[in-house]
Amino acid sequence: MALNQMNEEFNDEFETYFTRLKGGRRMGYNISTSLILRLIRLQRRFLGGRRLVNERVIEYPYIFQRLKPNSVVLDIGCTSSRLPIQLASLGHEIHALDLLEYPFVHPNFHFHKANLFEWKPDRQFDSIILLSVIEHFGLGIYGDAKMTGDKDKEAIERITTWLKPHGQLLVTTTYGKPCITHKHRIYDKARLDYIFPTSVFKRVDERYHQRINGHWAPSTSLALRDIDSSSLPANGSIVLDMEKI
Repeated sequence: MALNQMNEEFNDEFETYFTRLKGGRRMGYNISTSLILRLIRLQRRFLGGRRLVNERVIEYPYIFQRLKPNSVVLDIGCTSSRLPIQLASLGHEIHALDLLEYPFVHPNFHFHKANLFEWKPDRQFDSIILLSVIEHFGLGIYGDAKMTGDKDKEAIERITTWLKPHGQLLVTTTYGKPCITHKHRIYDKARLDYIFPTSVFKRVDERYHQRINGHWAPSTSLALRDIDSSSLPANGSIVLDMEKI
């Protein structure tokens, strides 16, 4: 998962997690950050365009709202996400899995650098979070090897074994007119029913959202049925809270 938007100011909670930089290194960090932000402003001014709000704006609040208290959580595909460090700060025991390094640390946070298709955890989890990741499984976009076959289905089957009985699976992904691009999949009801069968998962809650003119708003499965999300940020999204049967 990648955050495809940039804030013009770094949030206070992130500043404390950066390694303390001194002297020339600190000066270099400040200069490079300032230059990046200036380039973004110049690009908008002379080339046009606007900043886009991606689906994180609805995904993060949903996870905070639905995650059960005091859970032992596995967050899969965390490298570019603030979520695990935020959840750890709220008191959850967070385990995170990714092929790429994660830049932040916390006493409640445990990072596992490994391939999802090879990793063998030594425990099961109360909750597992898949935040905008299943659409990328097996496509070779974020450091993983490109694979053939139903890798999203295969990944979910593996992940299900890591979840405790009656454990919680929180999923956010693209939704709309189904297709597969070189970067991501767009899901519809049929495909989601296939990878999350009712014999394995009970749907506790599901919600749909659509991006219209850059703004996100609640929607329905029917309204998103023919929505094109072949480019990112997506135009349609679904968030799911499921229980392992």
